[in-house]
Amino acid sequence: MAISHVYTALIDILAYRYRLESDQKSGLLTFKDDLEQALKVFDSVNDAFYRVQAISDTIIITCSEHNHFPEFTSILKNVFIEFLRRGLFIRGGIAYSRHFQSGRLTYSHSIAKAYELESKISIYPRIVIDNNIMEMYVGGVGMPDIFNKRIFSKQNGVTFLNIVDDENWVLIYTLAKKIYENDKNHMLENESAFLKHLWFQEYIFSSGSRDRTCERYIEAISEV
Repeated sequence: MAISHVYTALIDILAYRYRLESDQKSGLLTFKDDLEQALKVFDSVNDAFYRVQAISDTIIITCSEHNHFPEFTSILKNVFIEFLRRGLFIRGGIAYSRHFQSGRLTYSHSIAKAYELESKISIYPRIVIDNNIMEMYVGGVGMPDIFNKRIFSKQNGVTFLNIVDDENWVLIYTLAKKIYENDKNHMLENESAFLKHLWFQEYIFSSGSRDRTCERYIEAISEV
């Protein structure tokens, strides 16, 4: 089988270890049930075009056709929202490069690049797009139109998947607020975890779809 080029999204489930340890301490399987429910989002995905692997805290989704890339981003948006519904943030990276998979063997520059984006660039709950993909679509001939459709957002030179739209802003806000309220007590003085929530709040409030009747749910800096 020849080596081909594919789009690869590598997704990391944030707070995986904390939720796993909570199950171990309680003797319950709440986290397992949440994972199973969230992963059902892939049940409707056409496996003729997309391949999905879920191992521990990592999910890898591949797409081999340019004309399916817009749908690929839509699938990832749905994945993000389904994990939010289960009280979980995710982050990830999307790359396009060489990839070979057959039986037990996976050899992939695409997975390696997606992992680099997820671990070094993404940082916050977001799915980062490799700049090479954006450049490819700017100059490509016969490629799907992915611009001016609010598919992506950009800050500080980093392009990432936009999961917010006019129809779902209040839902995203409500889910993010609930996750923060559930997590805030155990992440006191954990600035790394807190900043992920803070960044996500600022992201959704920067959206043109923002409902201006909703207020920020993270307390502001106070003087003491």
